[in-house]
Amino acid sequence: MPYEPRDLQTVEVALLGVLCCGLPPSRAAGSDTFRVDHVTAVVTGLYESSQRDQHLAGDGTAVAQRFRQQLQAAIASLTEKGILEEQPGDMPAAPGGFEPGLAIDMVNPDVHPAVMDRYLAQQCMEVLFNAPAVYPYLMERYASAGEVWRRLRAGGYAAD
Repeated sequence: MPYEPRDLQTVEVALLGVLCCGLPPSRAAGSDTFRVDHVTAVVTGLYESSQRDQHLAGDGTAVAQRFRQQLQAAIASLTEKGILEEQPGDMPAAPGGFEPGLAIDMVNPDVHPAVMDRYLAQQCMEVLFNAPAVYPYLMERYASAGEVWRRLRAGGYAAD
């Protein structure tokens, strides 16, 4: 059965949309603000209530435990539906999970599963970009990600 964003919970839409944005690995970017769980927490807060830090812990970077549990439940639900595929921890990303040749970051299964339904993820990203409270933040992350990818490529990354 094909799914649409309206069939999903808010955190599921946010996660799929964020995974579709092409964020670089947080280790390569040198910032935990590129972690998929962090970006998903911020996006979910902005989408639900226009409050960026609603799902973040006191330092503003770490994800609140309650949201981490919601995110894990969303990953399990999307995996059960065949939309995501969890990956073993401490293993390189599966082909197509990241850009070819990426071996800088290791997958953490509770924050970066592989997207099996790219079309649905693209639709979810569009839902997020159409949300006025989310758009500026997500575009900033997207633009910053582009800068990180350019820096990595200039440094010889994926120059096969």
